[in-house]
Amino acid sequence: MKILRTLKINLFLTLLLLSCQGEKKELISLFSGIQGKKWNYYSIDGQHDFYPYRVYEFFPNGNEYQYINVRSTGKLEKIPKDDLYNPEKWSIINDSIVSIESKKNLTTGYFIKQNRKILYKSRDTIILQATKSEDYKGIIILTKYK
Repeated sequence: MKILRTLKINLFLTLLLLSCQGEKKELISLFSGIQGKKWNYYSIDGQHDFYPYRVYEFFPNGNEYQYINVRSTGKLEKIPKDDLYNPEKWSIINDSIVSIESKKNLTTGYFIKQNRKILYKSRDTIILQATKSEDYKGIIILTKYK
């Protein structure tokens, strides 16, 4: 009886683990593509215009590029890697938390991840919100770029 109970628990934990891995793959596929997937970045907090000044491009291997969307020309200019807010990395923390932004600690030189909770996701729109009280308190909306 005890062996059967242990087997049931092990089966449950295995299925749970496989389910989480499936969700992670789904999120990687949603955010990124082999050739990169670009998203308009909207910051909703009362201090920013609704125009997407930044465009983020995500790749499945965790690479990320950020661009400035020049309003006058409509062209994208890549932000250099050594920018204070651009480590060129993104990651999935769990099935509802992602890190698409980081800020460089000027004392240590290391980047500190800024985690975001996924509030909504679809094929062409992702809505995120900060997970810690000291982080950015607004809403971030990602919409598929052209």
